[in-house]
Amino acid sequence: MPQNKAGIATTILAPEPAGEGFIEISPNKTLFIQKLTNEDPPLPEIVKGLETVEKVFEHFKPNVDVELNKEDGSTTKENFAFAGLGDFEVKALVNQSGFLKNLSLENDAYLKVISQLKQNQSLNNVIQNPATRTAFVNALKALAAELEAIEGQE
Repeated sequence: MPQNKAGIATTILAPEPAGEGFIEISPNKTLFIQKLTNEDPPLPEIVKGLETVEKVFEHFKPNVDVELNKEDGSTTKENFAFAGLGDFEVKALVNQSGFLKNLSLENDAYLKVISQLKQNQSLNNVIQNPATRTAFVNALKALAAELEAIEGQE
């Protein structure tokens, strides 16, 4: 008769003392399996001494090349390396990619503008009136052109 042993977020179903145990993943967890390297899978091998997740990542050094789509429809290639479970978080992936860093900065800038639009009643009034909105847009365009001219001189 198998024995049930409680584990962290798992239940280990251990058979008789001489047999193998199986780990049952609790129903509120997700198991994600994906090929994390561009190399063909090697033949199965027994690797001893990999007792922690960090040692597994250190031994196998998973990485993957991905193509990211740009606004103009072109693509850019990025390589993501994984040295631990934390490298799968959005922030860690963004830090590995120059392209994603730029997108994140643009996103933050847009969110700040939206916040300003919601909080700044004067600006909101300017945008609501079509005549003042056109004048405001023209002023912004002139400012952008002036900044580009200054940037071109440097």
